Amino acid sequence: MNEPKTINEVCKTLDITSRTIRYYEQCGLIKTIRESKTAPRKLDGENIERLRKIRFLRKRGLKLDEIAAVIDSETKTAEMIYGKTAELKAEIRALTERIGLLEEVLAVVEKGGDIYSEEQSQPSDAAEKLRIAAECTNLVLERRFPELMPYLNNDMRTMSPDFFEEIWNAHIKPCGKFISVGEQSIDGNTVTNRLIFEKLGVIIITEVYGGIVIGMVFQYFKEIE
Repeated sequence: MNEPKTINEVCKTLDITSRTIRYYEQCGLIKTIRESKTAPRKLDGENIERLRKIRFLRKRGLKLDEIAAVIDSETKTAEMIYGKTAELKAEIRALTERIGLLEEVLAVVEKGGDIYSEEQSQPSDAAEKLRIAAECTNLVLERRFPELMPYLNNDMRTMSPDFFEEIWNAHIKPCGKFISVGEQSIDGNTVTNRLIFEKLGVIIITEVYGGIVIGMVFQYFKEIE
């Protein structure tokens, strides 16, 4: 079971190239063995397992120097992944903020205004964002999908009312009888509304920039959480 395998055998098993294996060996991440000068190079069970781990972590975006620092410790690997996840989330937040600034400019363009005006560069009032998100939530709740369209940016308007009807039938209708509108909260440009149904609650997360909705996300929650 732990018999050393040739490079070709390992390549077939792990769907990896021999050139990649040689490179990893040059980097000191794995070691091959050779029974004689003329015998083919092989990998023992330990190094095949290391190769599996390297392949796993590479697919998740870790660099080779980062892998080398953590591969011998699951604790260190987990810490590295936590750190990487936090970095990516920070990048996403930064990109979302940049998108928001651009969307505010586009909102002015759609209204025929001056894109270089000082007014459009000011953040939209939180109360207005809450109002727009609440209105859109109510329109979804009441299935008045055509009336939802004017609130959406150009990209979202490409989705027909039938699309929202399909979303309703697939994800909201199974939640059972509607009970009430729950908590509403805001974080920057993101407004969260909760709808309470008899079986499972629905969270509607609305991204509002410059008075226009650029995204809506549906999630579930349990009333007891």
